[in-house]
Amino acid sequence: MDKLLTSTFNTMAVISYVRRRNPEEVPRLLKGLDQVLGLSPNETEALLNHSGRWVPLEVHTEMLRRAREEICQDPRAPYRLTFEAVTFHNWGPLKSLFLRLMGCPKNLIRSAPWLLRRFSRSVEKVRVSEFSNTGCRLHLTWKPHPALNHDNCLTMMGGMASLPLRWGAPPAEVVEEQCAFAGHPATVLRMSWTPQTWRMRLRGMVRGVNAGRARFLVDSLNEHARQVELLTEQSRKMARALAQEQTRFQALSENLSLGAAFFDTQGRFLYCNPAMESMFGYSCKQFETVQKWNDAIYPDPKMRREAEQAWQDDILSGHSVLGMRTFRVRCADGSRKDILFRAGYLSEEEHFLLMEDVTQRLAADESLERSESLLRAMMEGNPDTVLVLDQRARVLMANLAAKELFGAWRLETGQRALALLPSERWPWGRALWEWVLQGKVAREELELPLPDQKDHGMFELLAINLEGGIVVINLRDITHRYRLEQERQKAARLTGVVELAGTAAHELNQPLTSLLASSELMTMYENVPDLKRQATRIRSDALRLARLVERFGRIVRYETKEYLPGRRIIDLDKAAALHNESQEVPQPKDPGPAVNG
Repeated sequence: MDKLLTSTFNTMAVISYVRRRNPEEVPRLLKGLDQVLGLSPNETEALLNHSGRWVPLEVHTEMLRRAREEICQDPRAPYRLTFEAVTFHNWGPLKSLFLRLMGCPKNLIRSAPWLLRRFSRSVEKVRVSEFSNTGCRLHLTWKPHPALNHDNCLTMMGGMASLPLRWGAPPAEVVEEQCAFAGHPATVLRMSWTPQTWRMRLRGMVRGVNAGRARFLVDSLNEHARQVELLTEQSRKMARALAQEQTRFQALSENLSLGAAFFDTQGRFLYCNPAMESMFGYSCKQFETVQKWNDAIYPDPKMRREAEQAWQDDILSGHSVLGMRTFRVRCADGSRKDILFRAGYLSEEEHFLLMEDVTQRLAADESLERSESLLRAMMEGNPDTVLVLDQRARVLMANLAAKELFGAWRLETGQRALALLPSERWPWGRALWEWVLQGKVAREELELPLPDQKDHGMFELLAINLEGGIVVINLRDITHRYRLEQERQKAARLTGVVELAGTAAHELNQPLTSLLASSELMTMYENVPDLKRQATRIRSDALRLARLVERFGRIVRYETKEYLPGRRIIDLDKAAALHNESQEVPQPKDPGPAVNG
C-alpha cells in the first residue's frame, strides 16, 4: 500500500488549536515526531507549522489523537480545530478573489467534488445529492488506508461548517448521518446554511469576510458550544451517577439482612426496607410516624420512655457516631424479639435507623456463659489436677487441685509447664509434648513430689490436643491405688509361699514317715534278710522323695486343691505334669510286712 500523504495545513491546524488552549503542551504534542520525519526538533516544528507542504498521514493522525485524548480531552477536537483553521487562515489574494466570485456557499459546494479530488489525498470520491439554496447532502468515499478513522470525518465537517463565514454569513450546520468507519459504505454529511440576499452577496464580493468580527464570532460560538457541551456531559455523568447510586442503594437496602428506615425531623417515615417489615411484621404504611410505631412495639410504658430517651440522646444530638441500644420489642404476631438499634444523623432533614435481630445471639451468649460457668465449676471441683496449655506449652488455666499440687505461684498465666517436672524428666517431657502435638493421646504414669511432704506420689497422666492448639493435661493421683497394688502383689506372693510349704509338708510327710519307721525297724533286726528287706523299703522311700523333689522343680503353673476346710495347697499333678510318662521313676515293689525275729 502506498504511503498516504496529507497537507501540513492540517498539522498547522492541530498546533494552532493546542497553542490557543494549552500553550505549554505543544512540546508534548510534537514529542517523537522528529524521529518519524527524520528531522531535527526545530525543523519538525517549522515543517508542521507550514501551510503548503506534505507529510505522512500517520503524523497528522497521531497529532489528532494526542490533542483529543491526552491534551485537550475533547472528543470533537478535530472538528473544532479545522473549523478555526479554515476561518482564520489567510488564503491569499487569488484564493480570496476566487471565493468572492463564488458568491455564496451554494456555488462553492457545486465545485466541492472537483476541489476535494484535486487537493485531498484521503478522499476517493465525492457525490452531492438533494442540492438546494439552503443545504445539500455530501457522500464521501474514503481511500482504503489503516490510518484513516472517524477523525477524518470530523475534520471534513469542521471545514464545511466554516465556509459561509467567508461571506459574512453564520456558520453552516453539518450533521453526520452515516460514518464509513462504522461499517457503512460511505460517510454521509447533511449540510444546511442560511440563504443570502443579493445585497449580502454583493457586499461579500466587494468586502469579503471581516476577519476580526469572524474571529470574535467563532471564539464566542466555540466557547459557548464548549461550555454547553461540558455542562451537558457533566449533566449526563451526574444523571448516570445518580441513577447508578439509586440502583446500588435500592439493591443494597432490599437485600440487606439488617432492617433500615429513613425518617424526617418530624418523625415521619420516608422509607422502610423489606428486612424491617419482615423482622417486625409491621410496614411503614401502617404507621405514619415513629411515635405510633413505638406505641406498637413497646407496650410497656416504662420501656417506651426509655427507648424514646435513647432516641433523643442518639439522634437529636447530631453526633456522627452511631448509638447502639438493645431493646425487647413486641412484633405483629405477638412474639418478643431482642433488637439492636443503631440510630444516626443523616442530614439536617433526615435521620436513619438500622435494626438487627439479636434474639438468637443473646440466647446463644447466655447459653455459652452458663456452659462456661458450669465447666469452670466442674473443673475447679474436679479432684484431679487439670492444666490447660497453649501450643508453646505455656499455662493458660489451672484448677484448684493443680495449684495445691504445684503451687499457685508456679501456675501463673504464661509460665512454662515443663518447669513443673523434675529436671531429670525434662527430656521425657519434651518427647511427650511432641507426641501430643501430632494429635495423639498420651497416657503415662508419672512420679511427682507431693506437696509439703518428703515422699513422692504416683500420678496417671492423660494429655489430649484439642482444636485451636489447646492442650489439656489431666493428672490423677493413684498413689493409694499404687500402694494397694503393691500390697496385694506382696500378699499374693506370700500366699503362694504358704501354699507351696503346705504342699511340701503334705507330699513329703508320708515318705519321710515310712523312711523313719524303716530306719527304726533296722535297729531292732539282727537277721540279714530282715535288714535287706528294710533297706529295700528305705531305698523305695528315698526314690519316692527324689520323685517329689523333681516334680517340685517342674512346676509351670499355679493350680491348687483343697487340703483342709479353708486351706488350700498346690496340686502337683496339675501344676507339674511330667514331660514324658516314660521318664517316671518306677516304684519298687513292696517286700511285704516285716517278720520279727
